[in-house]
Amino acid sequence: MPADSLESAAAELLDDFRTGVWHPSVEERGLADGLAHIRWSEDSLRASLRDLPQAAADGRLCALLALVAQAIAEAPEAASDGTLLQVRVLIDALTPPLAGSG
Repeated sequence: MPADSLESAAAELLDDFRTGVWHPSVEERGLADGLAHIRWSEDSLRASLRDLPQAAADGRLCALLALVAQAIAEAPEAASDGTLLQVRVLIDALTPPLAGSG
C-alpha cells in the first residue's frame, strides 16, 4: 500500500474515532497502548498483532496495522522517516495519557 494511502486510511480512522463513528474495543486500545511504547519494525508490529482475541484481530485498527507492517517490510525506512506519522497520531489518540501528565 502506498504511503499516501496508509496516511489517508489512518486519518479516516482517527476522524471516525474523534467523531464517535468508530469505537475501538478494549483489546484495540490495549494494542495501541503497547505500540505507543515500542520502536516499530515489521517484527514488533507482527508480534503485537499475534494472539489477539478474534474481535480485536478482525477490527479496523488491526487491519490498518497489518498494512503498516507490510509497508515496513517493503521499505524499512518507513518505520522512522515520517511516513507513518498519521498512524502514530492515531495510536497516540487511542492511548491514555501517562499518569501525572496533563
